[in-house]
Amino acid sequence: MEGLRRQWATELGPHGVRVVTMVTGEIVETIPRQAEGRAEIEEGIKKATLLNRTTTLEDVGSTACFIASDKAAAITNATVNISSGAIPDY
Repeated sequence: MEGLRRQWATELGPHGVRVVTMVTGEIVETIPRQAEGRAEIEEGIKKATLLNRTTTLEDVGSTACFIASDKAAAITNATVNISSGAIPDY
């Protein structure tokens, strides 16, 4: 994945295209409400984070908007980790 991201950033950068990978971890809102054991799954996901909170769809959208904005114009060939600390950077 990192090699592919680097290759795309190299090829597309001269055309003004930036390449960024977002690491989200598990998003509780995507688990069906009627799923058996949902509360236990949600608690397990929350306990795996360093912030004692799960990443939300709003977090994903806000971060994606930032990455796509001119405020992040210097970011390319990068990983943005919004897993609330559940997934370590590599």
